[in-house]
Amino acid sequence: MEKLNEQDIYEILCQTFPKQNDYAESDYSEELQELLHFGINTKVQLLDLIVKHREFVLEQDEEELSEIDIRLSKEEYGEEFVNQRLENKFWFAYPALLRNVLELEFGEEYIEYADKRDNL
Repeated sequence: MEKLNEQDIYEILCQTFPKQNDYAESDYSEELQELLHFGINTKVQLLDLIVKHREFVLEQDEEELSEIDIRLSKEEYGEEFVNQRLENKFWFAYPALLRNVLELEFGEEYIEYADKRDNL
């Protein structure tokens, strides 16, 4: 079986998540390193992982943002960008959806990994 690569990640995200969530630029190299770190080495493993958590992650994506998150997001991304996402009830781009899946699957271990990655 071939080892997972960046293009595989994008293809699987396109197959499993709505097109509207495909709006952030990424080469998926960082995401690939995260997946490999947690033992997700093949397309089949990644697909199984996403399918396992897909419904819950998409429900989270539809949830209302807090007023402070809306305000901060408008300051960072602009009113039109935020209003479109609120109107269409989606927020997370593919990389964030994937990371939400990883957090659901690996819990505190992934949170610690992500905090270290982000120097928090």
